[in-house]
Amino acid sequence: MPGYDKDNAGYEYSVDKAKALLAEAGLADGFETILYATNTDPQPRIAQAIQQDLAAIGVKAEIRALAQGNVIAAGGTEGEAPMIWSGGMAWIADFPDPSNFYGPILGCGGAVQGGWNWSWYCNADLDKRAVAADSMSDPAKSGERIEAWKGIFTDAMKDAPWIPVTNERRVVAKSLRMGGADNIYIDPTRVINYDAIFVQ
Repeated sequence: MPGYDKDNAGYEYSVDKAKALLAEAGLADGFETILYATNTDPQPRIAQAIQQDLAAIGVKAEIRALAQGNVIAAGGTEGEAPMIWSGGMAWIADFPDPSNFYGPILGCGGAVQGGWNWSWYCNADLDKRAVAADSMSDPAKSGERIEAWKGIFTDAMKDAPWIPVTNERRVVAKSLRMGGADNIYIDPTRVINYDAIFVQ
């Protein structure tokens, strides 16, 4: 993805540091919460693994496994879902540009009733920077634009609106005998138009 910062190490795994941060926030004894997840396999099992990790730092999470539509509705309702495991319905790159990720799921415009910004995160300064980065339409400024987006995402990570769990790696196989446009096989949604495929 353009703008990916290879030097960003992400969050370190440290139970002790997590406990220290909870204590700093006045929650040394932990707290109770609800973790929403879809009820189709393997999502409830993944939610249980997250539940166990949270228990290790004193956070007691009740899993609420529901139909996907109900989880989406809860995420888009302010105050309804304190935590969501979005696996199986996470945002994907419909087109290879960082703006695809920021606006709908991290921008203030997505933190509205029925929106997809389920963390309800809104950083007005980052929103202004995102508009400025997205407004760089001159191809000669493409490098500057990518650097701007890189900074936006690393700064959003400092605010920690999400806990990244996995980054999916997709593999698509194609036989030398099969013909059809390459984009049929690299579609990010993995929806292959079989009507456009032929065998040579």
